[in-house]
Amino acid sequence: MTADVFQVKITDHLDCGMENKLTRRTDYLETKHRLYRTESYRGEFLKKCEQTSLKSKCMRQFQKSCNCSPECLSEFMYGMVPLFRALKSYNWKTSLVGDVIAGLTVGVMILPQGMAYAMLAELPPVVGLYMSFFPVLVYFFLGTSRNVNIGKMAVVSLMVGSVVVKFAGDDGSGLQSDGLSEANSSFRVIKMALPTGMTTQPDASGNPQQSDIFIMKKIGIAATVCFMTGLIQVRLGMCRLGLVTTYMSDSLIGGFTTGVATHVFTSQVKSLLGLRIPRFPGVFQIVYTYKALLENITKTNIAELAISLVSIIVLYLVKVQINQRFKKKIKFPIPIDLILVVIATVSCHFCNLRELWGIKIVGHIPAGIPAPSLPSFHSATGYISDAFTIAVVAFVQSVSLVALLARRYQYEIDPNQELLAHGFGNLLSSFFSCFPFAASLSRSSVQEGAGGKSQIACLVSACLVLVVILWIGPLFESLPTCVLSAIIVVALRSMFLQVLELSHLWKVSVYDCMIWLVTFLSVVILHVDFGILIGILFSFYTVILRTQREPARQLERLSEVGLYEEKTKYTKTQLDSGIRVIGYNSPLYYANAAIFLRLVYDATGVDPEKIRKRIKKYDSLEAFCQSAATHVMQNGNGSLEVTVSPDHLSTVDNSNSLKAAANGSGDMDKTDVHTVILDCTGIIFVDVVGVKTLKQIFKDYESIGVKVLLAAVKDDVWSVLLETGFLENHSKSIYIAVDDAVLSASSAKDKVDTESIITYI
Repeated sequence: MTADVFQVKITDHLDCGMENKLTRRTDYLETKHRLYRTESYRGEFLKKCEQTSLKSKCMRQFQKSCNCSPECLSEFMYGMVPLFRALKSYNWKTSLVGDVIAGLTVGVMILPQGMAYAMLAELPPVVGLYMSFFPVLVYFFLGTSRNVNIGKMAVVSLMVGSVVVKFAGDDGSGLQSDGLSEANSSFRVIKMALPTGMTTQPDASGNPQQSDIFIMKKIGIAATVCFMTGLIQVRLGMCRLGLVTTYMSDSLIGGFTTGVATHVFTSQVKSLLGLRIPRFPGVFQIVYTYKALLENITKTNIAELAISLVSIIVLYLVKVQINQRFKKKIKFPIPIDLILVVIATVSCHFCNLRELWGIKIVGHIPAGIPAPSLPSFHSATGYISDAFTIAVVAFVQSVSLVALLARRYQYEIDPNQELLAHGFGNLLSSFFSCFPFAASLSRSSVQEGAGGKSQIACLVSACLVLVVILWIGPLFESLPTCVLSAIIVVALRSMFLQVLELSHLWKVSVYDCMIWLVTFLSVVILHVDFGILIGILFSFYTVILRTQREPARQLERLSEVGLYEEKTKYTKTQLDSGIRVIGYNSPLYYANAAIFLRLVYDATGVDPEKIRKRIKKYDSLEAFCQSAATHVMQNGNGSLEVTVSPDHLSTVDNSNSLKAAANGSGDMDKTDVHTVILDCTGIIFVDVVGVKTLKQIFKDYESIGVKVLLAAVKDDVWSVLLETGFLENHSKSIYIAVDDAVLSASSAKDKVDTESIITYI
């Protein structure tokens, strides 16, 4: 068969498909009115924003801040003191009774927990009672949550205890080498912070005894940390940085609290066993503690171990098997904590367990509230990093619970106001021998279950605690400390149960599961401070890692719904011949720009770099085209070589031929690409490096005859493209929707087909 005859057959074959191609061209002409390019679309419909200078913005904000109208003053008062707004809508007839009952219920629960958590913070038990009174008063006026119960919390107590031990030593080892001299030098200042009734007995030389100095020093350190924590929280609140908590995900908080619960449990093992071992500050704290426990395990006090086991069993059975299981049937949970404390105190006092078995008891509990005094700032610069960590952790714990309860009862909270409430609460409490406070999940749940509707319930519980502080506190002096440790250990059950979330996290998100594990292991193996820092840094790294591992997906059209989706995930998809639609659901910035470039080349199946390397083997482009003009086509049982003369090269679309020859393959599914469309729907922002990458993609594909179009560009991305000069050369290659870009590319190709004879070269 001659070349002329074959060309006639080629023409007949093209005529058979000409009707469909012309129909598509007609459709394009009829719908051309909707093919807005992004440039004309924004010019026609986008509102013109008024350009204001920085000076004008500052003046406008200043004038707004200086507005002293009655409405503005009222809004300011409601914002600074949310109590006014809450009381305005409070239903006294239906809510007051429930709040009083809930307050009394939680107040009974607070008494043993307060003493236990104070011991966890390495402070006298009475300090835990102060924590249930002074912070509550401040939060009652300034807090935005109606249902949360604030005061001492296990995580914060442990962190404060770490600071106290680090700077004051440990009860089991006595004062540090320089502890006595430092305490004597600031004795007069620290003595002012002692509670009423807590006196110091001088020794033979007239100086205070070492035990009294040690207690005073620890109270002074805790009060100073409380003051600095409050100061940091107030500064953060004034700077409107309440949203800093968004950087701490639920996975991070879960791993962190579970790790801290491990530290809390470890710190109480020695009290459960009746051992006297020092507390190890710094990294590898848990490792050193268990090593010391194993070395001294033979010195276990059998009586304290028996009391601890009985207390844990009783607490678990009543709290879990009765209070939780039958909480819908019983109106009030059984106050087993208080009952156990009373029984243990009476038994230890009248049976002389301290003298007979050497059981460690709480000791002297003074009656009365402490006189207000300024915290001691001796060596306070060493507490700054610890105070900042405690400030963030305490606030994150609180605001997470506050937000949860607010969503449940459908009211709004203000994170910045919460920061101020916590900050001012810590500042005031520091003058009364307190340590930093936070919200408690267990007490908030009890308060909610008992019918509490507002912070009046917390006020009632604070009044009950005040009665105990003034008159009843000294009655608990014979309470065994192992009972308080048992209360703490059982209270940690809910934190340890967070481990069960790992299987669910693994199914939902591997990244969230890894954040949980990394944070947990860092807290347990290293320390609380290092753990929270490593957890935050690893969370940031996973964000970058997700953007780098996001694949570029080749999309095909779902004709029935008019969407573009992945062929591997959806059925009934159709591929437009010669067009590749690439989707990318990630920002395009410096961290993934180079990866994005390679992903696009792999997704399209056309690598410009490989094609250019093959072109370089020829002396010139014309020689390469002449060589590429020979192609073997399969027809029936035989093969036919078709040659196109150089005169036709100028009128023939050679891009497919160039790519076919350069790739060395006849696979037309990969080599017939004439247009690449980047679906920018998922690209929420780009930076300068991302723009350079887009320019590189345009340049590389244009060098081999492939056109590149952008579709569905966000307004923010458009602004960056405009400022970087990208639109000067490529504005007509950007379309509003993927459909518009595909239709435009198809119609442009059909136009070439109708004007020239297309052959597979």
